[in-house]
Amino acid sequence: MNPVLPILAFAFASFLQTSAQTPEWKAAAARTIITPTDPMYLAGFANREVPAEGTAMELHAKALALQDAQGQRFVMVTLDLVEVTAQLRAAVAEAVKTKFSLPEKALLLNCSHTHCGPELRYTELEFMSFTDPLRKERCLRYNAWLKDKIVGIVGDALQQLEPATVSYGHARCGFAMNRRLKNDKPSGEPFLNSPNPEGVVDHDVPVLTVQTAAGKLSAIVFGYACHNTSMSIKQWHGDYAGHAQQFIEEAHPGAIALFMMGCGGDQNAYPRFSPIFSLRHGQSLATAVEAALDAKPKPIHGPLRIDWQTTRLDYQSIPTAAQIEKRLSTGEGYEKSYEIYQRKWDEKRLYAIKHTGLRDHYDCPLQVVHFGHDLTFVALSGETCVDYSLRLKREFTGPGALWVAGYSNDILAYIPSRRVLLEGGYEAFRSLMYWSNPLHPDKFADTLEERIISTAQKMMK
Repeated sequence: MNPVLPILAFAFASFLQTSAQTPEWKAAAARTIITPTDPMYLAGFANREVPAEGTAMELHAKALALQDAQGQRFVMVTLDLVEVTAQLRAAVAEAVKTKFSLPEKALLLNCSHTHCGPELRYTELEFMSFTDPLRKERCLRYNAWLKDKIVGIVGDALQQLEPATVSYGHARCGFAMNRRLKNDKPSGEPFLNSPNPEGVVDHDVPVLTVQTAAGKLSAIVFGYACHNTSMSIKQWHGDYAGHAQQFIEEAHPGAIALFMMGCGGDQNAYPRFSPIFSLRHGQSLATAVEAALDAKPKPIHGPLRIDWQTTRLDYQSIPTAAQIEKRLSTGEGYEKSYEIYQRKWDEKRLYAIKHTGLRDHYDCPLQVVHFGHDLTFVALSGETCVDYSLRLKREFTGPGALWVAGYSNDILAYIPSRRVLLEGGYEAFRSLMYWSNPLHPDKFADTLEERIISTAQKMMK
């Protein structure tokens, strides 16, 4: 007998035994309450700049940690907040890298965009208009506290990793409607913020489930592309996404439900502006998740492959100090309905020119996570309009399923598609007047869609 053969047979048997003992996935989820304990101002609606009047629903941060058979880790964090700032993401990423050796690219932060959460203010430009002397201090204190809370649940999830099965499915839910309605009148905005039943939508509800080795659901991640603006109460609340998470967790005791905001920049929940509508929309979305579970999600496999890149977004123009000073002194070019906001924007841009300079482009982050050949997860930054998810899905040629999230990692501005940018209106340009972190000098150049799509598609290969 060839003396090498028994050695090879033993080695092969050992390999099979080791493979059988190594779980394909390890996973764990964790959660914490992030409802402010100090009086803080509500974020989201510009005409409702007031402190919250109590708590109608607790706000949460939730983390799901995944580890493949090779030891590669990925953590997604969902937040019941209006935004994720670049500063928050950088601070959390640095902390979890130092504490848990988690690569920065392996961390995803996504916000539900609830308009019943606290403001996240970091910069002097944002503090310029504050009249309450305690407001700045409370913002900075909350940001530091929030960072520690997020780092804490990331650590909890990583430390509790256990063998698991990860599966993917999807369903549909219909309450999101396009909110860009063409204005037929000769005056006013070209597109109104009104329900447009003929407008483009993305009603897909992607669902990722985690089951323990004992077969118990431990985490359910679900997504939807729609603004969390179905209510405008003056209390802390997670809106329809908060209700949906509650319903799902009640139906599956012990499981943590995580809501992943999609490309809902130009989508609203209709009907809206009532707590009862928020509740009903949350129930509808939770029912869609149950439908996806009934359809028996399919197990997905590793390995994890994670990519993080930035793409350059240019602006249509960069105003000079002389141009802004002339407009401020003469009032030429201001629109009567928006003059107060246009003046504030000019004042901030002039301040920036004299102190730090206006940026001439923005480096927009993109993140792509491959789950073997079964699922590609794309996380886009900003308040991304629905055209992005629809186009990426339409042009996707890779194997498996595609999940496209917006509102991730850096809510830098509304991200209009080229179509929306050329049509004009709030998502295209008007919203930039209210943005101070980051401060943008002008509307984006019409190259932004191709820059974002082409970069994402290269990362998806």
